[in-house]
Amino acid sequence: MNRSRLLFSLCTLLAMSLTGLSASAAGPSFQNLSDEDFKKVVQDLSANFTHTSVSGASALGDIWGFELGLVGGTTKTPELNKFAKEVEPSADLDQVPHGEIIGMLSIPFALTGEVGFIPKVGSDEFKFNSIHGALKWTPSELFFDWPVSLAAKVQYSKVNATFKDTINTIPTTFDYDQSILGGSVIVSKNFAIVEPYAGFGYLQADGKMNVTGSPTVFSGARTSASSKPSSSMFMVGTEVKLLVVKLGVEYMNAFDTSRFTGKVSFYF
Repeated sequence: MNRSRLLFSLCTLLAMSLTGLSASAAGPSFQNLSDEDFKKVVQDLSANFTHTSVSGASALGDIWGFELGLVGGTTKTPELNKFAKEVEPSADLDQVPHGEIIGMLSIPFALTGEVGFIPKVGSDEFKFNSIHGALKWTPSELFFDWPVSLAAKVQYSKVNATFKDTINTIPTTFDYDQSILGGSVIVSKNFAIVEPYAGFGYLQADGKMNVTGSPTVFSGARTSASSKPSSSMFMVGTEVKLLVVKLGVEYMNAFDTSRFTGKVSFYF
């Protein structure tokens, strides 16, 4: 039994959620997980789960606009990788996948709403779902005649995973919940077809795990753990607009790690 099986299971679930496959991996098994270990897990997963639309500061249209697509990529996970190698030196968890279905709507007054989600996937043994929301305001399109677009954005993500395992012959259920609240300022330059952008912001995460069954999962015979790490963040990226199709790439750094994301979407 070892804490790193939790990390393998979470990462397997992430990959399955992107492909829509049923999750059938064995549940996590570990013991005596410390508060510091759990905090590091939450930090890596926070970087992975943070919402993005891979978009610049400008709205989708002068008055109205709509966009629907997919975003996805990989996140560097140095802490998860370190824990994995403690058990299996040949293991490689240097990065894990992320992704979501994304929809955006721009309305008058230069407001753009964003919704992203992964529907509930898995089985009775392993379930996962997430939902993300954001609101972007681009005042440069209302009040200023600037050569660049400037926007402020607030965002929120909610993630839930439930999985089961047997620890020392004891059937055990794990419930993992995480939320991420953030705010950022984005600046971009629209060159008609290409719109490069950069952003800076702050993220506050809240990860919680409750365990029913085995009393040896966390140190001190506790049945739950929580952590609330925070981090500054910055991102750079670009969108390419081809008639009704958009392609995008983005690099983000937060919680002491790096994330790379791509986008393909339709807009009008």
